[in-house]
Amino acid sequence: MSLLRRLLAQRGVGGRAPAEAHVIWHSDIDAVRVYELSTVDFSVIRFGAAPIDVPAGIGGSPTVIWLCGYDAAHRVYELSTADFSVIRFAASPGVDPEGIGGSPTVIWHCDADADRVYELSIVDFSVVRFGATPIPVAYGVGGSPAVIWLCGSNAEERVYELSVVDFSVVRFAASPGTDAEGIGGSPTVIWHCDAATLRVYELSTVDFSVVRFASSPSTYPMGIGGK
Repeated sequence: MSLLRRLLAQRGVGGRAPAEAHVIWHSDIDAVRVYELSTVDFSVIRFGAAPIDVPAGIGGSPTVIWLCGYDAAHRVYELSTADFSVIRFAASPGVDPEGIGGSPTVIWHCDADADRVYELSIVDFSVVRFGATPIPVAYGVGGSPAVIWLCGSNAEERVYELSVVDFSVVRFAASPGTDAEGIGGSPTVIWHCDAATLRVYELSTVDFSVVRFASSPSTYPMGIGGK
């Protein structure tokens, strides 16, 4: 390949640098579905049946989907990004698995009964380490190897940034809704959903303020994540 062609390939079509890949995964416990939403306007790109009765948490990246739920099995799953089919699953470390997220190289998970946040192994979903959540009821968690976003209820609905080193609180703010259920994203974006307002949000990574929002396709939006 010539130097010119190599440079053009590195920069993408038309010689422009390729945009960073983004994705939103969303879950619903009324229709029992998982969705891919548009990062432009939160519209539904596609959806499929969830493999569990209560798909409480979802997250991941353009190349992986992590899912958890608190049906009788209390499981965590890897789903196919192509058709939402189950690739593999294992038992959750807790009895009320509510939130999950991460990337191809890390899984963050939270349990509302044990009041814990976990790092799970991407190999077999075993517990790598865990810490106490800063709130009694942690509903959602997500992020990347560089950041952890968490949401839940502690008299008021809150969203948090946690340390990836020891799960301590870096900062927090009030959630824009009254039933903060799901959260995820990356160091550059936060996706959030609320079951009372029936909305999905993009929040600022600077101060957790609302950048934009739209109606969820669900009548009970529970989980959200992505990149």
